[in-house]
Amino acid sequence: MATTETRAAFARRHGVNRSTVGRWETKGSLVLTVDGLVSVEASEQLLGARAETYRGGKAKGPSAHKAPATVASNLDAPAAQDSLALAHAGLAEVIRAIGPYAARMAVEFGAPLEVAYGLDQAVAVEADCIAARFLAQHGYPDTANGYGTLESLCVDFVEADWAALAKAAGARLDLDALDAWFTGTPYWRSPAEASA
Repeated sequence: MATTETRAAFARRHGVNRSTVGRWETKGSLVLTVDGLVSVEASEQLLGARAETYRGGKAKGPSAHKAPATVASNLDAPAAQDSLALAHAGLAEVIRAIGPYAARMAVEFGAPLEVAYGLDQAVAVEADCIAARFLAQHGYPDTANGYGTLESLCVDFVEADWAALAKAAGARLDLDALDAWFTGTPYWRSPAEASA
């Protein structure tokens, strides 16, 4: 196993979206080198020590025993369902899809692929934070304990179809370069200031 790798490579190996790796980073669950690469072994140890719902993505190691939460699928009887659980599931579906939607719209409006990538990442992460705060304010226990909206359901962000977007933008696709660009932006370097 490599001792360091890009955030994008780390995300691919874990089978998660780069937005999930971004959340791991903001929560202190990644160890980064001075040049911004992920220290694989140290980060794996941090992630392996967390509960599945906190880590998000696919389970690895001894914490893999928890099954994902489910929400009742009988939409014909909404009065019988817990309205907060239904709101949680609805917010999660919007959050999962909003990043790729923002990226597609950016390309359709003529923005460079970097802007599409940045919007995909930032919009999804910010929407998840907004939803988690809303749910925590209304007593949802997992988000009140610091889990993201998607993490509390053991689901991940949807990955945009970057090959199709690059083709539509007339750009060469290099996800590692896009990731390096994004993590060098003022938004990513100062996430607390950007979301204030």
